[in-house]
Amino acid sequence: MDAKLTPMLKQYLEIKKKHPGEILFFRMGDFYEMFFDDAHTASKALSIALTSRQNDVPMCGVPHHAAESYIARLIKAGHRVAICEQMEAVPSSGTVVRREVTRVITPGTLVEQNLLQSDHNNYLASVVEGPDRIAFAFVDVSTGDFHLSSMAHSADKYRGELARFSPREAIHHSMNGADDTVLGYLKSRGIPVNRINEWLYDVEYLTSAIAEAFRLAGIKGLGMEDPLEILAAGSILEYLKDTHKKAFGHLKPPRRIVASDYMALDEATIANLELVHNSNDGGRERTLYSVLNRTKTAMGRRLLERNLLQPLIRADEIEKRLDTVRLFHESASLTADLQDRLDGVYDIERLIARFVIGRCTPRDYLALAASIEAALETARLLEGIPHELGARIIAAANECKPLAKLIGEVIDDDPALSPEQGRVVRPGRSAELDRLYDLKKDSKNWMVEYQEEEKRRLEIPTLKVKYNRVLGYYIEVSKGQSSKVPADYFRKQTLVGAERYTTGRLQSFESDILGASQKIAAMETAELESLHGEVLAQRPGIQELAEALGEIDFHCSLAVAALENRFVRPSFNDRGVMNVSGGRHPIVEKYYTREVFIPNDVRMDDSGDFIKIITGPNMSGKSTYIRMAAIIQLMAQAGSYVPAASAELPIADRIFTRIGASDNISRGESTFLVEMNETALILNNATHKSLIVMDEVGRGTSTFDGLSIAWAVVEYILRYIRAKTLFATHYHELTRLGGRRGIVNYTVLVKEHMGGVDFLHRVVPGAADRSYGIHVARLAGIPREITARAQKILERMEKTNRAGNAPESAGEDDAGEQLEIFNAANHRLVQAIRALDIDTLTPLDAMNELNRLKKLVE
Repeated sequence: MDAKLTPMLKQYLEIKKKHPGEILFFRMGDFYEMFFDDAHTASKALSIALTSRQNDVPMCGVPHHAAESYIARLIKAGHRVAICEQMEAVPSSGTVVRREVTRVITPGTLVEQNLLQSDHNNYLASVVEGPDRIAFAFVDVSTGDFHLSSMAHSADKYRGELARFSPREAIHHSMNGADDTVLGYLKSRGIPVNRINEWLYDVEYLTSAIAEAFRLAGIKGLGMEDPLEILAAGSILEYLKDTHKKAFGHLKPPRRIVASDYMALDEATIANLELVHNSNDGGRERTLYSVLNRTKTAMGRRLLERNLLQPLIRADEIEKRLDTVRLFHESASLTADLQDRLDGVYDIERLIARFVIGRCTPRDYLALAASIEAALETARLLEGIPHELGARIIAAANECKPLAKLIGEVIDDDPALSPEQGRVVRPGRSAELDRLYDLKKDSKNWMVEYQEEEKRRLEIPTLKVKYNRVLGYYIEVSKGQSSKVPADYFRKQTLVGAERYTTGRLQSFESDILGASQKIAAMETAELESLHGEVLAQRPGIQELAEALGEIDFHCSLAVAALENRFVRPSFNDRGVMNVSGGRHPIVEKYYTREVFIPNDVRMDDSGDFIKIITGPNMSGKSTYIRMAAIIQLMAQAGSYVPAASAELPIADRIFTRIGASDNISRGESTFLVEMNETALILNNATHKSLIVMDEVGRGTSTFDGLSIAWAVVEYILRYIRAKTLFATHYHELTRLGGRRGIVNYTVLVKEHMGGVDFLHRVVPGAADRSYGIHVARLAGIPREITARAQKILERMEKTNRAGNAPESAGEDDAGEQLEIFNAANHRLVQAIRALDIDTLTPLDAMNELNRLKKLVE
């Protein structure tokens, strides 16, 4: 069959052999075509028509100008796409133009703006598993961000690291002796995993690859000495070399994540506190991120997410961030003006990535120039303000100012997507270019004017200037007037009644008109290439400007959120004291509270009161209270003001949460196993500087087992960890631990009345003696027959003090109830009436007694 294929299809198959795992987008003129199996796959995924070519070869195609939307759908469906472009306009040899794959598009290597979320980095991860340690490299090709970390082989640490970066794609390598646990985890999370050749994982080779990528003589200046980290960083660069031919020009030097600088957050804590994704649908709304997000730029949004997931643990860095927030918090008018200017800043980080990779359009130049102009206005507002961020923006904006001016001189105000599709270069930039555009625009007028000029000059009133596809442009003169034709007329065609001529001037006009589009495209392309070079030369300054603008935006966002939500600046101490007055849960207050949020205090220290046993009914606010404490601690260490009347805090090395439980079917873990895994993680990793938040430990198993486990967990924390702990529970028996030094009982106030109970959501010292579960069941709409029956069973169980033992069968119990009714003399209602002393009852007492008697027969 191969012998019968056209040269073009043979070329296709040769290229396809090198990319068997990708759908090959094969450029043919204005379309990307797909053939054979790729055509079948793409036509189904994209719902486009499947046709055939020579020898019934299946094919389908998409327009070049609309390719991004189709690529997005293929990537979302789990496919990889190889882009094969025409590298020449006409064949340099043979009969087929040269074509090459210029890029392989994968979930982790996207740069197209409409395929990305502006508030979220799009990371590619490289994971190298050693016998005892793991190294990670994370690269966002769309922004140039490059992060590097390594850690002991611990489930909570690597899961937390992956949860913080949320990679869209990963490459993985296991060294001898490693057990591939991270690989299994990546697959369970649905993250596509790829591999590169094993032989590439050589420290010496990858050291050279890293140095070459960053154009360095060596990598010592990058602070990379760990062989495992070198393998992770080098392998991700090798992968990018295969997928992006020009991916390195904008990558920032790797930033090592130093454990001593940031609080490590495990996967459960990130999810339980709803930092960046809510627990309902996984979206951004109703999260701490959404509460604090008042940013105006994409760089600011991504920095906000990153800082929430990497709280600081160095006091000087926290105070430095809080000082900056205070600057904008105390200068509301300045902040409003700054945000107005920042609103005009485009996603500069992703713009420069597209310039480096060669995916930019003329409109990207205008976006860059507008961003620089907005930055210059921002810089002017910051003049005279003594802050290093202002100085950075002023210096970076002034450095980029000539580039913005040049872009304004070159690019038209409303440019086409490319020179082939319309005007790109501004009028007045080139006299020759303007002449060609005028020629194109006024060709008909020129022909009429030239015709009238020749009529007058030759005194031939019937002379015509015409055009057809065969002859092109020509001058037609009748036979009777041909004797007046001058010597500078060259005959092109003789007809029966007329002669057709051309002139040097008409030939020049024809050449200009017919070649104007090609000349315009070539000249504008040359202008764009020159401007492109200027942008690339300014890349470091542009990236510095983008980073500084993102930091200003981030701090302004925290300041505005603090003003809107009545947050206060926290203070820190080294005495181990946590003293929050009037604390509020920012997410619950903003999105779930219909009336006024009831604030609460949190007071703990390292000696007499560092474990709080919190009891109270369901729906009373126990979970909200303990999460509030954790979120306030995290917000403060992220550099944010906090929702409280005042807050004095220690610096926590970690925040642990054990809240809620659900089956994890994908990992084969039951509810109770998930609960115990998270509890074990806390007990094995917490220190006396940690903040622990635990809710309903032990509820996933039988009552006695659960109570025993919860009791032992509290004792273990008391004896061996001594960390500040908020322990919410339904097990009232745990309140007996409250007498020990270090443990204090707290409860949520409940107001009882004739109609039931009201939850006051106020946490106070003390212990609850009832759970009010049946009342909550009534509120939830459980049928009255069931709640009434449950009340009777509860009363019987409380009398016999046999918690957890229900009657053996409903039928027997019903019979007992009926016998009790028929034995009226001994019925509890009769006994209650007999016990009444009606002579001493007040009207109010009588109403209360009547209500009590009514409950006895419900």
